[in-house]
Amino acid sequence: MQGSGCSGAFGIACDQFGAQGLSPANQQEVTKILYDENIGALSIVRNLILSTTPGTILPVCPATPAGPFNYTWDGNQACQVNLTKTAMKYNPDVYVYADAWSAPGCFKTNGVEKNGGLICGVRGSNCTHDWRQAYADYLVQVVKFYKEREGITVNLLGAYNEPDFNPGYYSSMLSDGFQAKDFLEKLYPTIKKAYPRTEVACCDATGARQERDILYELEQAGGSDLFDVATWHNYQSEPKRQFNTDKPNFQTEWADGSGAWNANWDVTGQLAEGFQWAIYLHNAFVNAGTSAYVHWWCAQNTTGDNALIRLSYDSYYVSARLWAFASYFRFARPGAVRIDATSSAENVYSSAYVNKNGTVSIPVINAAHYAQNLSISLNGVRARSASAYLTDNNHNVSLVGKYAIHGNRLYANIEPRSMKTFYLE
Repeated sequence: MQGSGCSGAFGIACDQFGAQGLSPANQQEVTKILYDENIGALSIVRNLILSTTPGTILPVCPATPAGPFNYTWDGNQACQVNLTKTAMKYNPDVYVYADAWSAPGCFKTNGVEKNGGLICGVRGSNCTHDWRQAYADYLVQVVKFYKEREGITVNLLGAYNEPDFNPGYYSSMLSDGFQAKDFLEKLYPTIKKAYPRTEVACCDATGARQERDILYELEQAGGSDLFDVATWHNYQSEPKRQFNTDKPNFQTEWADGSGAWNANWDVTGQLAEGFQWAIYLHNAFVNAGTSAYVHWWCAQNTTGDNALIRLSYDSYYVSARLWAFASYFRFARPGAVRIDATSSAENVYSSAYVNKNGTVSIPVINAAHYAQNLSISLNGVRARSASAYLTDNNHNVSLVGKYAIHGNRLYANIEPRSMKTFYLE
């Protein structure tokens, strides 16, 4: 498991750092709530690689791929540098995913960084020049700036965001799996030569099914070894089964985004409520072997539900979605391994994780409208006690009890419409 996270893309990170009136003290407090291991327990930051001014590292495009490429670094990246560094203050092991929504316009068939278009040089592009290596070098330069100027290690690098979708009005670039292979054959060796430990993502499709389609075409084209992590979003389709790759898979962007701010755990059944998110996470981890789950925005000055924390000038409000994440990842830390866990009850969902230090986390979700007694078999698990942490309409990952373990079985109860995580030591 790699954990959970969020993004400050498109300048939203600036809301978190005072652009709309959040005080310095609350800037720290909001980031702490998100990333402290004992609170929100997020461990991933997904940063947009800017392709617009201000912020792009290539404000002036050369006429040809021969250059010159006059790269610049503003040290800000629309407040994403501040977000990353502040998150690292509360979690020094933050995993950084730097992802491009588009290449610079001059690298593309349509000449602009929005409205889709292809990278020149991939099949079907029909350009005068092949800009694939230039785009690979550009992405590696972003990693270099983060490392050398900011002391930030980029752990995962992406060249695409939703390449199966053209929104028209913001940064975007199209690609199928065959075209992704044409570019990744340039990017993969380039980044591995410069930063061998930085991994390559493919390809942040709009849904799990759409990602499967890209991965299938990529394999057909002979590109299965040109990426390290399969990345997808949860907008168009949820995962129903394992992905068609032996590489890890991360869900790297999703928020409901369709309604007003909703901080509830389980009141109306609306998609943005924390209880629903607990089940989304469970389904991804268990059905698709997903290793990371990333919310869209971290904190935003808004009345909508695109962020985990709503800001209102110098006030902030935490959604129960964050407590769903924390119910998993306070206790299954990065590097944990999911082990088999099954439930005999139709409305009880369970999973289990072994941490590197040998502790075990068992999150259990009770979808019933009544309490249930649990008898949990712990075959193969060595532990003497379990602490129970409850999340429901009245509790936010609250310690509510300790249980002795008798032999290889744990007996406990779980409240209605709740999530209870058992942490075994």
